Amino acid sequence: MKNITEAMKWRYSTKDFDTNKKISAEDFQSLKDILRLSPSSPNIQPWHFVIADDEAGKARIAKGTEGMYEFNDAKVKDASHVIVFCSRVYADDEFLKDVLDKEDADGRFAEPKFREQIH
Repeated sequence: MKNITEAMKWRYSTKDFDTNKKISAEDFQSLKDILRLSPSSPNIQPWHFVIADDEAGKARIAKGTEGMYEFNDAKVKDASHVIVFCSRVYADDEFLKDVLDKEDADGRFAEPKFREQIH
């Protein structure tokens, strides 16, 4: 745990990227594995990630920087990889009921009262 704490004490927001440096395939695979394990508070995964690691993909993502966010254009285009995090912004009652039913089928609730509490 100490290594994580030490790592978190050093934070840096990169403003410029060296276009000659690329994240190795092995390191990026580890990052993708970690991303897949990210939980959400109401358990409404799956997350979706759009990943660009080539010029064409980064250019498509950079379209989102046009206008008020143009200061981010170079950050997107020059980075080794770009990840867009996508998540559900609205979960209606029907969707949440489906999640609850799936969790029940997966055996998440040790007792029926726990399912009712979550519901």
